Amino acid sequence: MDNREAKFILNAYRPAGQDASDPRFAEAFEQARRDPGLDRWFSESIAFDTAMTEKLRALEVPPDLRENILAGVKVSRPLRWSKPFIKWAIAAALISLAILGSLLWRETRPAHLAGWQNQALDVVSSLLRNESSFDAQSLNADELLVWLRANHAPAAQTLPHNLDKLRSIGCKTFSWNGMPVSVICFMRPDGGLIHLITMNTSAESDREFNPQPRVVHEGRWATATWHEGKMTYMLVLEGSRDQLRAYLL
Repeated sequence: MDNREAKFILNAYRPAGQDASDPRFAEAFEQARRDPGLDRWFSESIAFDTAMTEKLRALEVPPDLRENILAGVKVSRPLRWSKPFIKWAIAAALISLAILGSLLWRETRPAHLAGWQNQALDVVSSLLRNESSFDAQSLNADELLVWLRANHAPAAQTLPHNLDKLRSIGCKTFSWNGMPVSVICFMRPDGGLIHLITMNTSAESDREFNPQPRVVHEGRWATATWHEGKMTYMLVLEGSRDQLRAYLL
């Protein structure tokens, strides 16, 4: 199965999770786990479908909708349309409006994350799937910071709130447009992971971010990005914004 076939199947996946154990999706899930780009597309697709579902559920049905429809039927009586035809016509119109609205919303929604942030998420996903390995491993984050500095990679001067109390797992470095970027992974008390991405502040990131963390939910990831001095940081976990904010206070 290639990405095109996997996307075709995953497009039918329902965001509430009813299809998670459906064997018809198993091979497509496996393809997404192997391909970081497809995995990110699938996460964004689920987030989009969930948001659209919530928006549609939030719409209130006008109390006079039935009367207005019946009034329209009476006006249209000379055309001798059957009632089933009218129902199908109304349903088709509503579906068309929903599809058009969803396409417009998808096209106009802002791109929340910059290129280096998306690549950082790909690197983290690759580590979680054991498709790549850490450059250095230690349960002590201070040792990882020393290793990063010794290898001329960006390293935080001080760790964010509560992060210094967690056990680290390892670190990895990668390059974005010729700029070094580092990742340190930590184990949270609930068994989940949290990741600190660090890079030297560029002119672009200096304009885009400020010392106040910008919290964004992107697919299954909650991210917070800010710059401090000559460094730009992104804190990432799989979960909610509220879970992430516990490390930003």
